[in-house]
Amino acid sequence: MPSYPASASQFLGQTIDSGALRIEAILGAGAFGVVYRAIDIQTGALYAVKRVEKEGNEYYQARERQLHSHVSSHPHVLTFHREIHEGRYAFYVYDLCAGDLHSVIKEAMFFREDELIKRVFIQIIDALEYCHKHGVYHRDLKPENILVSALGGDMDVFVADFGLATTSKMTASACGTPCFMSPESLVAHHHSYSSVQGDVWALGCILAEMIGNVRPWSLATPEDSDYSHYLMDRTVLFEKLPVSHTAYLLLRKIFSTKPELRPSLAAIRTEVLAMDTFFVTESEAGNCGWGDRMEKQKLRKLRARGVVAPPSRHSSDTSSSGSYRFETCSLG
Repeated sequence: MPSYPASASQFLGQTIDSGALRIEAILGAGAFGVVYRAIDIQTGALYAVKRVEKEGNEYYQARERQLHSHVSSHPHVLTFHREIHEGRYAFYVYDLCAGDLHSVIKEAMFFREDELIKRVFIQIIDALEYCHKHGVYHRDLKPENILVSALGGDMDVFVADFGLATTSKMTASACGTPCFMSPESLVAHHHSYSSVQGDVWALGCILAEMIGNVRPWSLATPEDSDYSHYLMDRTVLFEKLPVSHTAYLLLRKIFSTKPELRPSLAAIRTEVLAMDTFFVTESEAGNCGWGDRMEKQKLRKLRARGVVAPPSRHSSDTSSSGSYRFETCSLG
């Protein structure tokens, strides 16, 4: 079981909102607060409740609350129900979900699941397009900030965590999670850059991760060896990802170093819906060195579904080892 700071457990079993909600369990904790599972005592409905300290964070809390509630009515934006104030803490009440997209990706649930990728990715696009049309730019899109209704099957997804969101079409400072940030946002002493195009770039990173179960680079800067190789030869994506030619072409457009040349959300949506497959064929996989790696992806997916037993502690199978690099958010 994960360990949490002592302060996280102080509300367990307690009620908030004049006794309407009882805190039952800790779902997660981080620098910005604690997330609990809570139950409505009258109806039995379950909710996720985020607790944050009010002192010193009022501006950012108000911005997050206002922007999230402004777009909360979209079916694929996490529903924000209400806020509660209890002493030094503010509590934000949301729909309760099964987990996040990262949890689904790391179990290779999208491997060879073209229709599921389409379903999920279109929902993300639709939610993001709704946000942009209502003047809200997320600026921290990543699988950990996209929640899911189930950890497998025909899941629905919900864009969440508007802590770095803005109403500004242009962003002046570096903002986001490093491995999902666009190259123009990572240049030292950069000019203001498009908040829209930053979100589009992050979408490409999410799609790449759904296809290949890896993040293509740590930083989109020439100093990063993976990104530097991509700048020298765009076809290295075929080495990093088991990607079809049509999916490669879409990713290449999204990962344009010129923000103005990146496709619109509507154009990405059209290409995704028309995609026959996001993956190389079995014969192509063998020819390009992806055969063994795809077998490992298949095994990981079957293990997650309980179809085959997990490897023993002495197994030499490394399919579940460190594909992910976790980064922290920087506030901009």
